[in-house]
Amino acid sequence: MNTRTLRPRFHAVVLPVVAAALVAISGDGQAASAATDQASTTKQASGKKAESTPYRALRASKIIGKEVRNPEGKNIGQIRDLIVNMNNGQVRYAMLEFDPGIFQGERLFAVPTTQLRLGSDDQLVYNMTRDKLEQAAVPRADWNKAWKDHDYLGRMDKVWGVTQPSNDERAYRVSDLLGKDVNSPSGKDIGDLKDLVINMATQKVHYAVLAFDPSWTAPEKNFAFPLSAFNLTADKDELVLNVDKAKVQAMKSFDDSRLANLNDPVWVADVDRYFVTILPVVVAVKPEDVFARLDHDKNGWLDKTEVKDSADVERNWARLDTDKDGRISKSEFTSRYTADAGSPAAKKTGS
Repeated sequence: MNTRTLRPRFHAVVLPVVAAALVAISGDGQAASAATDQASTTKQASGKKAESTPYRALRASKIIGKEVRNPEGKNIGQIRDLIVNMNNGQVRYAMLEFDPGIFQGERLFAVPTTQLRLGSDDQLVYNMTRDKLEQAAVPRADWNKAWKDHDYLGRMDKVWGVTQPSNDERAYRVSDLLGKDVNSPSGKDIGDLKDLVINMATQKVHYAVLAFDPSWTAPEKNFAFPLSAFNLTADKDELVLNVDKAKVQAMKSFDDSRLANLNDPVWVADVDRYFVTILPVVVAVKPEDVFARLDHDKNGWLDKTEVKDSADVERNWARLDTDKDGRISKSEFTSRYTADAGSPAAKKTGS
């Protein structure tokens, strides 16, 4: 079997529930930009900046099949699939099927996910632009071939005015990823990809939920990895994850109840902390990304109100506030957050 990857391998990361329990996990891998996914500002297809939006996650398995409403609250169709760039986790398009009578023919319509708004009731809202939708349509019978066509996706980018990614960006249909077998580099089936958790504020995959084979871990347990930790074989038919069995057994798992409460601020804060402090050498995420997420009023300082939902920052406030002025500047945060009191780095330095 050819396991030549399409991109350099990204390293695996698992999310913590209790950070102290994960300190023993070694950092053999590169992490995806999870904290960047918490960033509160995104660009719309028009190129304009969106308003500040808090982190709000949905499972991909719940988005596919989800009804879409117009701004007046009327159901207009459903999401039939999502297109994600495997290289960076960006959810590029949602494929919409509109209710009968809105458009003629059995077609699917590519809509940039930036044009979908998540309502307070977790309903998706879309303000239709009929002329562009007609240009973005594909017959249902052709859908299986169209999504693999780089030229087709390029045409959609031009229709919507979306900045086209580089040629080596690898698009993948999310419906094909869910439930897909995950192999070791030797070709052994080690589990399956159970779900993708998408940050709707940035339209990026925050992490993938992986269920390992029962011979590797206790049954009914889930593990989380950045999407970029999975390699695609040259024919894009298999997902490969380079992870040691012994290390998996030492990782902190979580059960399905966590999937029902993805937006728990303590959980999200632990995600940020793990990516930045537990794997400080290999993490692509920078402390300033975490600072940006916490700095709600964007004034360049953190006060105690802003960090009340971040257990680790609140606990280490005195150590981070080096000049003891009652607030934490960006320079104070970035210079000290990577040496958290509970992390290996802190223990080595005596911080």
